[in-house]
Amino acid sequence: MRGRRGRRGLAAMALWTLLGGTAGLGQTSRLPPALDDRPAASIPEDRPAPVGSLDRLGSPMPPAPLPIPGPAGIGLPVGGMDAQAPQGVPINLATALQLAGVRPLDIAAATVQVEQALALQLQAKALWIPNINGGIDYFRHDGVQQNIFTGVNFIKGRQSFFVGGGPYLSVGLTDAIFAPLAARRVVAARQADLQTARNDVLLTVSQAFFDLQAARGRLLGIGASMVRAELLVNFAKALAPSLIAPLEINRAQTELQSLRQTQQVAIRDWRVASARLAEILLLEPATLLKPVEPPFLQVTLIPCEASAEALVPIAVNNRPEIASRRELIAAANQLLRREQNRPFLPYLFVTSPTTSNGQLAAGNYSAGPNGLLNSNGSRLDIEVAAVWELQNAGVGNLGLIRQRRAERELAAVEFTRTVFRVKSEVTQAVARLQTARVRVVETDEGVRQAIESADKNFIGLRETTRPAGELLRLIVRPQEVVQAIAALETAYEQYAFAVNEYNTAQFDLYRALGQPAQWVTSLKWKPPSADQPDTTPAAPAGPAAPAAPGPSPR
Repeated sequence: MRGRRGRRGLAAMALWTLLGGTAGLGQTSRLPPALDDRPAASIPEDRPAPVGSLDRLGSPMPPAPLPIPGPAGIGLPVGGMDAQAPQGVPINLATALQLAGVRPLDIAAATVQVEQALALQLQAKALWIPNINGGIDYFRHDGVQQNIFTGVNFIKGRQSFFVGGGPYLSVGLTDAIFAPLAARRVVAARQADLQTARNDVLLTVSQAFFDLQAARGRLLGIGASMVRAELLVNFAKALAPSLIAPLEINRAQTELQSLRQTQQVAIRDWRVASARLAEILLLEPATLLKPVEPPFLQVTLIPCEASAEALVPIAVNNRPEIASRRELIAAANQLLRREQNRPFLPYLFVTSPTTSNGQLAAGNYSAGPNGLLNSNGSRLDIEVAAVWELQNAGVGNLGLIRQRRAERELAAVEFTRTVFRVKSEVTQAVARLQTARVRVVETDEGVRQAIESADKNFIGLRETTRPAGELLRLIVRPQEVVQAIAALETAYEQYAFAVNEYNTAQFDLYRALGQPAQWVTSLKWKPPSADQPDTTPAAPAGPAAPAAPGPSPR
């Protein structure tokens, strides 16, 4: 009971770190029992008590058939690992998820996109505000001029010099009205995309972390098998030549060498998985990470009995990808309304005729004939105009309307595609989770049987029989023990992969649901035990999936 509470606290801390203290985490850990846990009557009296228990990481250690002296390896059975094996830097799931929330580049890129959308929204809101200009303007004319009253031409030069500033505005009212509405929708879409990036990083980090755990679990199983292989080699060498052929010793040594090679491959996989996780978390890739959780820890977020039909509505209402597509449809609809209203709303101009470009309204004006600037004084000229425009006699406006309508329809198609993709992801994740749950139970039992088989084979290896008229012979031959050791290593490998698949499927489904933290923490269920089926109630059905927003009336 105390161990289960401790594991629940560890998983709860991981999800609390991930969700900023707004969610909970349930977890279970079923591990193959050591022979120490069996009733005393099941251990033969002529055999020393097994010595295996827990390693330094808290992982269950397969019991050694005989006491094994020697230095300890890296959290594995004594004698089963090289004493020179590398030591890792401790890291737990909560720390990995916390680093994933603030450091990965995908989240940083999505955050920049949100800031960019906010900047564009600010610009759209400021379209009403005129520009404030300041500067100088110099004008010079030489040659023929015309009297505007009599129409008579004359030749006379003139020049002017202006220093000042003032307001200047040129904006379409349709842009000033509808651009901020569309920009607001785009900001909401980018914020949803940021949450999407967080969800994707959550899944990526969890997959990398559990791959690291799977490598350590496989390493643990290899160490358990190496303990027995080393004992078998020593035991076979000590047997009388009349009991076994020399090839039995060769067979046992071959199996031990094979396990040593497999151990090096597992250490390589550990290093590769560690480098991959460090890359995601922007840590130094050369750092060897070593999770502090037991290698076979099972993390449960979603009830395994929940059906896809019950979970799909929850995903549709929580997935940020769907929210983003919905906002983009609304933004496209606002842009369509802008083009539909453009011919009916004028362009507003605030300019000044003082200078040739109309951008300096007030200041000091100097003028004079030929090369003289002998007259100066202050001057203020403001001109306000409203202009209605049909672009290309209305054909250009019609083209813009069709373009915006096509963009809205395309956004609606993407929305529908995203909804169906989300539904498919939930269904696939549920299928993987339910299969993984069955595999965990079966491989758990497989490890139990493999441990019992290997140790019973060792017991039988020490027993002999003498049939009538025949020579003394072993009841169990060394080659049968070799097969049992190989089966044990395979069983541990399958169990490590099954637990990895289960944990990854849990986070995959949690991400597929959009991380509904409030829904997860509201669940009332108990972790399934090895001898008791999961009685978790099915997930409650959420509201119906929202339909894509349709076009607004023209």
